[in-house]
Amino acid sequence: MRKKTEKRFVSIRVRLFLQIGAIFLLAVLVLLGLNRWYLPAVYAYNTRKNMQKVAETIDAMQISDSTLPMQIATLEKTNGLSIDLYAQNGEPLYHGREQMAAGGKVTVKDRREFADGSYFETQVFERQNAQYIVYVRLMSFGGTLEMYSRKSTVDENANAAIVVTTGTGIAALVLALFAVYFYSKRFTKPLIEMRDVTKNIAETDFSQKCTAKTRDEIGELASSINRLSESLEETLADLSEKNRKLQSDIEHEQRVDKMRKDFISNVSHELKTPISIVQGYAEGAKLLYESGNLEKAQEYCDIIVAEAGKMNNLVLQLLELSQYESGSMQITPEVFDFASLAADYARANALQFAEKGISFQSFVPNPCMCFADSVKMQMVLNNYISNACSHAAGEKRITLQAEQQADFWRVTVFNTGEPIAEEDIGKIWDSFYRADKSHSRKEGRFGLGLSIVSEIQKLHKAAYGVENRDGGVAFWFDIPCAE
Repeated sequence: MRKKTEKRFVSIRVRLFLQIGAIFLLAVLVLLGLNRWYLPAVYAYNTRKNMQKVAETIDAMQISDSTLPMQIATLEKTNGLSIDLYAQNGEPLYHGREQMAAGGKVTVKDRREFADGSYFETQVFERQNAQYIVYVRLMSFGGTLEMYSRKSTVDENANAAIVVTTGTGIAALVLALFAVYFYSKRFTKPLIEMRDVTKNIAETDFSQKCTAKTRDEIGELASSINRLSESLEETLADLSEKNRKLQSDIEHEQRVDKMRKDFISNVSHELKTPISIVQGYAEGAKLLYESGNLEKAQEYCDIIVAEAGKMNNLVLQLLELSQYESGSMQITPEVFDFASLAADYARANALQFAEKGISFQSFVPNPCMCFADSVKMQMVLNNYISNACSHAAGEKRITLQAEQQADFWRVTVFNTGEPIAEEDIGKIWDSFYRADKSHSRKEGRFGLGLSIVSEIQKLHKAAYGVENRDGGVAFWFDIPCAE
């Protein structure tokens, strides 16, 4: 198919100027044409009417008045006429000031007669090469009046009027075009502004507004566009916000769904081994008991109890974590001395440190007054140090320190050993995640301790984190200071 030819863009300002200008030009041309065609006839008509009025004026005069010649001469001079007045017997009573050349051919044309016997005619005097409009009328006293007016004078006046009207018409057209140009510029300015505003609205740019304040349809249109712009801006902002929330909700649902799947997978994995062990040792214990090997059966029973204890510990941790994540867990802030809490923990776990060959040092200021849930803070400390004990290597050194910063204490637990891989740092707070990838069960670790730490710190609206340092890893958490 042949593509349609795109129409050439023409500005509304140019179109308005050209259209109004064309109307003015047409009006001037019509006026000049009418003047050219009808003005000579109008002048001739006015001349005839004037000659009739002069004839009526003379007819009203007294023939016996001695001032009659003077009065007629005045009329001749005033009206540009030549007048001959004859008595009833043909005797001349007055001869006009313009004498016609005697002899020569005289041609008569355009004769117009009236009911009272008077008539107009155009006489052409070839010797003088002149044309006259002649008016002949019978007077009330019985005489005859002949009146002459040079037709060339009438034509010259008509031509002069045509020249004047042509010049004034052209001048008026030029002035009108200038006025139309500035008017079209002023008239179309708000329309062009509206076009720009609506273009910006189409591109979701609502910063520009229409400035037209006229009390007419254009002003109302400008106000409507401004209201439309504001309404669209508010609607788009609202839709964007709802879309952002929807996207956030979708991402949250996706994360929750993934966490649910991972959680089920991890719980299944964590329970699969102890259940298999319990089942295997239970069957073995039964056989040993039946065979009379009670000592070995007792050993198997001890293993079953240990594995059941691990499963019970896992379930308890899962229930606790579920309470944190569901928002049902509450904290009870109180003023306590973290230094005393740390000292009590060190004394209670001194034997464990010694068995593992770990050197534990505390650099917590005394006193270290905090305002938080002391039980929950003890859980955080226990999980951090338990995690440090599991990963301590090399010097097997663990240090605990607290530094005051503004309105909180920053507590840091450092252990020597291998650093945490960068890709694992952001995941160690997830449930069942172990950075060592070993999934070792001998220490009863399930990868839930750091998840519980994260939830406890969120309840306190306090920060927490981890960073690799020279020779080891440092886990830290903040505790609000007591006033």
